[in-house]
Amino acid sequence: MRGTVKQANLNFTERFLRGFSWCVVKTVHRPCLHGPKPVLDEPTIFVCRHVGMMDPVILMVEYYNMMIRPLVARDYYDANGFTRKFYPIAQCIPIERRRASTEWLEASLEALGKGESVIIFPEGKRNKSGDGLLPFHSGAALLAARSGARIVPVWNAVWKFPHRYHLAIGEPMHLDPLPEAGESADWLRDQTKKIQAAVASLESRF
Repeated sequence: MRGTVKQANLNFTERFLRGFSWCVVKTVHRPCLHGPKPVLDEPTIFVCRHVGMMDPVILMVEYYNMMIRPLVARDYYDANGFTRKFYPIAQCIPIERRRASTEWLEASLEALGKGESVIIFPEGKRNKSGDGLLPFHSGAALLAARSGARIVPVWNAVWKFPHRYHLAIGEPMHLDPLPEAGESADWLRDQTKKIQAAVASLESRF
């Protein structure tokens, strides 16, 4: 199992990037956690509000020993030669947001099956206004249903230098029992609403 960074077969560049990210986050962003941070010791799907480019990095530093793989929009992943090299080094998983594709799902299921964790942003894009939540897509519910992995909701506040970065991490949750017929559109919609409500509830900690 590659559930921790220590166990993962990372090369020097990948390990250096993680260490450098830790230094930047601890000295520049100085995360302030609102409420308790759950202890996690199994593959987890982090479902996060998305307000800034550092959101996944902050969470990866909060759980520095866990092998966590963020989902990144394919158009960012393939934007240029630098991003095509950088995002794989950062262990990111590309996800299409402009056409239907299951590659992200297959890659995420493989990661979870290895004991790794995944970060998904179901709003599908950054919430630049910082107000509330954008409508959620059903990908997080589908991934949880297919993998059986638990979900951990995360609320990230908008950050501006030189202030501290504020976030809240909820308790692990599971979806309702899967219908015998499988993941119907109605079931996925209901589970997505449940997940969104869990993320939204964390705002009250601020």
